[in-house]
Order: sequence, then structure tokens, then C-alpha cells
Amino acid sequence: MTLRNILLAGTALGAAALLSGPAFAASNAQAEIDALKAQMQALQKKIDDVEIQHGNAIKSLEERKSDVEVSLKDGRPVFKTADGNFTFGITGRAHLDVGAYDQDAASEANFGGLRGNANFRRLRVGLNGTFAKDFAYNIEFNFGDSGTESNARIYEALLTYKGIDGANLVLGATKPKMTLDDSTSSNDITFIERATAVNLAITPAAGEARMTTGGTFNTDNFFGAAYYTAGVATAGGGLDDYDASNVVGRLAYATSPKEGLNVHVGASGSHSFNVPADTIRFRDRPELRVDPLRYIDTGNLGGVDTISVYGPELALNYGPFRAQGEYYRYDIDGIGGGSAEFDAWYLQASWVITGEAYKYDIKKAAYSGVKPANPFGFGGGGAGAWEIAARYSEADLNDASAGIAGGQQEIITVGLNWYANNNLRFMLNYLNVDVTNRGGVLNPNFGHDAVALRTQFAF
Repeated sequence: MTLRNILLAGTALGAAALLSGPAFAASNAQAEIDALKAQMQALQKKIDDVEIQHGNAIKSLEERKSDVEVSLKDGRPVFKTADGNFTFGITGRAHLDVGAYDQDAASEANFGGLRGNANFRRLRVGLNGTFAKDFAYNIEFNFGDSGTESNARIYEALLTYKGIDGANLVLGATKPKMTLDDSTSSNDITFIERATAVNLAITPAAGEARMTTGGTFNTDNFFGAAYYTAGVATAGGGLDDYDASNVVGRLAYATSPKEGLNVHVGASGSHSFNVPADTIRFRDRPELRVDPLRYIDTGNLGGVDTISVYGPELALNYGPFRAQGEYYRYDIDGIGGGSAEFDAWYLQASWVITGEAYKYDIKKAAYSGVKPANPFGFGGGGAGAWEIAARYSEADLNDASAGIAGGQQEIITVGLNWYANNNLRFMLNYLNVDVTNRGGVLNPNFGHDAVALRTQFAF
């Protein structure tokens, strides 16, 4: 082969090599692209499968969500079915009172030293809710006052039917709604204790845990309540403790329950026509229960046929100002073939100096608690709500014609309340107590001053 042929052959081979290189590279690149496409398609399929799986799981959770809803408004746990037919909640309140007394010499001579002390006035735990939509229940026990007043006991065990618009029909052990102040929750009362006039009024027929049937009815402005009551569910002195027959009623009208100037006018009453052991005793502590001593006391009055309690209610509220008062008459027939009459009343006024408005609830014809606009705590700098209040109360348990000298009591109370938030309140009260014409003691005229602080937690 000649040199020329060799050169021509080398040139041809070089050209073939140069032409075949790009074709080979393009072939490899296409293969890689196809492989990447296949991987992406496989990855997309996996993503689609995961989305389908998660979608099914979310749908299943959403379907399960309809079973139970849980809320914790103001720290109170409530469980509710989505259809609203069943609810279950837990409530609690703790009222811790600390107080001290400054007695005059006559009081010390009569009773010795009153005991400055600390006392859980109330320590209540309850379970409540609804079933079958229109029925409500409340089961509540009070562990307060144990050791000074009473042992742990039933406070309420009640069944309520709410299927009639505006009406609540009740059956069980409860505290009937009698008087304005006693229809106000103990979490919402203005002073540490209710006025003596109210405590005496509920004594014959409307105290705690009364076996009760009856109900309430309200419109936008009108409220009415009527009950038949028997003995106390926790009475333990024998069958005669339950053998009581009473009727209790209350009527009220409010001019503007929701806003603006609201005037409340009402009346409460009870009639007892079957009195256990034919005996009644009217007495009360001097509007503070740190020491359990009663200053005014009729003693046991026997031979009683009937007892009637009745009186008017009057109140008004406008923005942060509120005033209210009640008067009650207590008529007892059958004492030694005769009768006895007592009476008591109070007036009080209060002002929320931080500006929060009082709320009136026509469903109970009474006031709800103050809700601070700027709560203290919860990571904020709110000061809560502050309230000042004053009350004058008078009770007369003397009836000279019947030979009863239970005493006449006058109490002036000044209070300062701090609503830290919707769960926590502090109440500071100063009381000046004056009793006159009390029989059965060394000195018929006596009194004391007292200072007390309540720490209240509720949910």
C-alpha cells in the first residue's frame, strides 16, 4: 500500500470517528433523560398514593370529630356531642373566709370571746349537663363549713325539663328561688354573706337541698316561680324531718333587663302548713360565719300550726351603679294557741369604680357577677374590676305579746371587692353589729366590730 493510500485511509477513519462521537453521546443523554422521566413518574405515583392515604385519614378524623366536642371556657371542662343532645360538665367553687372580731364588754360577758378563724365557707364540686336535649341535671356536694357548721352534704341533686319555651320544670333536692338576694349565686353576691332578712325568710321552706317540685317561667320582662317543698335531703333526725309541706312562690318584673336603666320590682313568699315536730326556730349569725355563734335567736317555738313569710323586692341598676332592698314579715300561728310576728329588712348599694356594668338575668330575676373588662393575669397588665359597696340591715325577733325576746339586730357593712378575672375574686368586709333587747343573756344590749376577707375561686 502506498503512502497516499495510507493517508487516505487514515483520513477516512478519523472522519468516521469524529462523526460517530456525537451520535454516541446523544444516545447516552437520551437514555439518561428517559431514566429520569421514569423515576419522576414513579415518585409522582408515590406522592399521589400518599395524598390519597392522608386524604382518607383526614376524612376519617373529620367524621370522628362529630362524636364529641370539648371546651374549657373560664377553665370549666364541658363535653358536648355535635348534635347537642348530650353535654357533661364539671363545676367547682371554693370560698375561704378569714376574719377577726373586736367585741364590747357586754358581748364578751354574754358569750366569751368570738373566735377569729379561717373557714372554708363553701367548697363545692358539681357534675351537670343535659341529655335527650331537653333534660338537664345537676349533682353537687358541699364540703365547706365542715367542723364548724356541718358535715359534707348534698347541696343539690336536680332534674330539670327545658322543653317548654321560657319554662324550667324541676324535681329533686334543690334551693328554691325565693327572694332577690338568695336567687343570686353565692359566686355573685355583693357581700361575704347575704342579709339576715333573707336568711330568715328561707328558713321555713326554701333552704338548701329541699325536696322540691315546681318550676320557673320567664318572658323578656316577667319572671315567675312556684314550688312545693318538703324536708331537707340530708336531714338525719328521723322521718319527721322529712314530713314537711310548704308552698313557695316568687314574682318579678324588670323594665329593661338587657341595657340602660333597669328597675326590678318583685315579691317573694312561702307558706308552711305541715311543720316538722310543730316546731320552728328563727336565728341567724351576724352576717359573718367565721365564728358560728348566732346573736339573735328565738329558741325553739313549739305548737306551730302554720308559718307564712312574705315581702317585696326592689332594685335598680344603671351601668356601674346598683341598689336593692327587701323587706320580709314572718307570721307564726299556733304558738300556745296564739301567734307571733317578726320582721326584717335591708338596703344596699354598690358601684363598680372601674366602670363595668352590672348584668341582670331575667331567667332568675337576679344579678349576675361582674366580669372585668381588663382581667388580671393571663400574661397581660389588666387591673381587673374594683367595686365598693355598703349595706344596712335590721332584724327584729322580739314579740312581747307572745313572750319572745330573740333580739333586735342592726348591722352596717362596708365592702371592697376585687374581681381579678372571671375565676378569682377577693372580698374585704367591715361590719359594725349592734344587738338590743335580747332575752336569755346576761346583758341584753351588746355588739362587736368585725373584719373579714374572702378568697373566692370558681369555675
